[in-house]
Amino acid sequence: MLKYSVQNKAEPGTYALPFQVTEQESVLSTLIIPASEAEGRIVIEVSLAWENPLLNWDIGELDIRLRRNDERGPMLDWLQDSCYQEGFAELSYEETGKQGEPYVYCLTVQSSDRRAVITGPLMVQGSVYVDSMDENLDGQ
Repeated sequence: MLKYSVQNKAEPGTYALPFQVTEQESVLSTLIIPASEAEGRIVIEVSLAWENPLLNWDIGELDIRLRRNDERGPMLDWLQDSCYQEGFAELSYEETGKQGEPYVYCLTVQSSDRRAVITGPLMVQGSVYVDSMDENLDGQ
């Protein structure tokens, strides 16, 4: 059963999109699950549209990382995507959260030779699920 959900979203042409990805790992979004909502199964879902800015048909490459706390934090999940013209990447990560401590997730991107532009839409969603049986036992 869904207990809590938070979402960061950017449509094409809004905020900083399009975003030229460089050789240096850059933060795209940060997502926080508050301490009061963190107990349960946490699911982080990422989706983003991107394109290869090179017109010579060389393959574009995009590294997507989900890290704990900030861009220097431990890597929780990683995906490398490639395309000739346009791409759509999705990443999903799950862990069990404990109440009393916030969970902070940092989405970063990197591309060697600047072969990726994030065009959007970009979506990062965090959901916390609990077993309905556990809730029924707590309520008795």
